[in-house]
Amino acid sequence: MDPKTSASELLRSTWGDRGFPVDPVWIAGQLGLEVREAVLPPNVSGALIKDRDQDPLIVLSQSDSKSRKRFTCAHELGHYADRLGKDIEQYEYIDLRGDQSSTGTNPDEVFANQFAAALLMPEEEVRRLAKAKLPAFLMAQHFGVSDDAIRYRLRNLRLKVD
Repeated sequence: MDPKTSASELLRSTWGDRGFPVDPVWIAGQLGLEVREAVLPPNVSGALIKDRDQDPLIVLSQSDSKSRKRFTCAHELGHYADRLGKDIEQYEYIDLRGDQSSTGTNPDEVFANQFAAALLMPEEEVRRLAKAKLPAFLMAQHFGVSDDAIRYRLRNLRLKVD
């Protein structure tokens, strides 16, 4: 399944019509995933960890900003959704959100980033706000994301704002 469809289905089935900003930590909890903050290496923002006979765990860097933690949590949910979609039988794994996640070269990281963007900033809502000529910084506040995240999303959707 593609990341946009996967994120849309997860939003519909867990978040419903609760509005914005979407809370990825709450969604993770609905899926049985615990989310914790911890001290992580400087180049790692988060991880999805699965040990044998344990539910998966999302770990977020406690030193990151609130909007960065939200995106990282959504990114790790993307890895989780991707694994479920592929029906991978691996019982133990660690997916790190580090430097490689932003390069656009690793297909798993591209999926997780696109999933996170679609989960936190659904295309339909982004287009609605762009049509209403809401400035990007107000869109970022509406979605609970960084200015960079909304600008990147707008660019990917080929929308002009500001």
